Amino acid sequence: MKKLSVFILLLLSSFSILAQNVRDEINYFNSFQRTKAKQPDSAVYYMQKLAASNPSMAVDLFHNSFAQSFLSAVQEKMRTDTSFLAHIKKMNMTIDSVFALMNEEKMNARVILKKIGNDATPFLKNNRFVVAKWVEAQDNQKDPAKLLAIGNEYLTYLTSQTDFYAERKARYGLLLAKLMVGNAALKSTGDKIFKLIYSNLQQNQKELDPNDLKRSTKEIRAWYRYMFAYTNFIAAQKTQDKTEKMTFLKLANQFSPDLMDKTVKSAYFYDMIFLLGEEKDSFADDYLATLANDEEKFKTVMALSMNDPSFKAKAKALYKDQAKFNDLWLSQFNANFKTAPSFALLQLDGTPYKLGNQKNQWTLVDFWGTWCGPCRAEHPDLQKVYLKTQNGKLPKLNVITIASRDNEPAVKAYMKEFKYNFPVVMSDNVIETNYQVSSWPSKFLISPQGKFVIIPFGVNWEKYIEDYISE
Repeated sequence: MKKLSVFILLLLSSFSILAQNVRDEINYFNSFQRTKAKQPDSAVYYMQKLAASNPSMAVDLFHNSFAQSFLSAVQEKMRTDTSFLAHIKKMNMTIDSVFALMNEEKMNARVILKKIGNDATPFLKNNRFVVAKWVEAQDNQKDPAKLLAIGNEYLTYLTSQTDFYAERKARYGLLLAKLMVGNAALKSTGDKIFKLIYSNLQQNQKELDPNDLKRSTKEIRAWYRYMFAYTNFIAAQKTQDKTEKMTFLKLANQFSPDLMDKTVKSAYFYDMIFLLGEEKDSFADDYLATLANDEEKFKTVMALSMNDPSFKAKAKALYKDQAKFNDLWLSQFNANFKTAPSFALLQLDGTPYKLGNQKNQWTLVDFWGTWCGPCRAEHPDLQKVYLKTQNGKLPKLNVITIASRDNEPAVKAYMKEFKYNFPVVMSDNVIETNYQVSSWPSKFLISPQGKFVIIPFGVNWEKYIEDYISE
């Protein structure tokens, strides 16, 4: 008994230490953000502490937040962004005062970048190097000789590397190559950097192992796919050959984020902003614009509509026999997706719920918990959708929600407090594994024939569902 007590005390102590470490890491992250604009020495300290404690979080902070300080195109867009201008007006600020603050932050960002270069830790030095080369290249845009030397140095560096995801090497190489466009003396080096990155991204296009669906695995896959789609999009802009252009754009479309990628959009979101200056996560329309053959265009749009239902109406408009389209589309949907894992669980009122008993209906399965803030935030909309299924506005949809990592009294109290009556079953702690749920809320849409598709987090899920089930 004494040994058991000691074990429990040690276990509780371990949990306490773990919780403290997490708090420290969040504090380092937030403190860096708070001090980087005006206190560069403090910011460097917090970055060093975070890098030692949680390297993955440090990488995210360094490349997706801090590196934005060096984006030169941001200010130009701000001058014409009406929503931004209206926002700063409400804050009694002018565009010039905002730019003054940004310029001060940019100066301090350079101080931080320089000081991190003096750090003895290889981890921070390696992450700093790629950003520093990009910043140095921007500083020397008007000096072709220096820019060429920087480009050749980065090319040599890339040639010695194999992992272009680490430190986001590909991102900065592509940004550097972009600076060399338009100058004949720099073209060769810029093209070599681009081709080396293209080749590396192409070699890293791998099928997702169904037995390895960790979030980190999905993030790396999504990043390589998006970056390869982007490089094909850029390659299409470079060539004058129509056949080559179409081939590149076809690949750009093919490797645009799929449903799995969209569940981890943060993996490539910032690369999108750095490389394109806007949120462009699909190159489908660029490819479609090259297709003159209506039959080929229909096949492409039909395929796109499986993962992005906003294309469904476009596919229908291209189909010659409109009356038969819905049957054809549903048949292709069922052929494309896997059978949903079956389940039979009790609802809160004790009524059995079995998946598959809902004839001729689509089923929305929603995983949530009373402890989940984003889940609670969307419940008013979920309640409205459920009411539409009951009042005849969405007659082809059935809704079932699954309370995860929760207890029945807490769920019942929550439903009563907010006067929700959408159906709820309690998880058996197995169903999440069957549906490979790793984050909450998670939504799946199941066809009348039992095939299911993931509804990506962050999309307008109500419209997504309505587009899928519309006829």
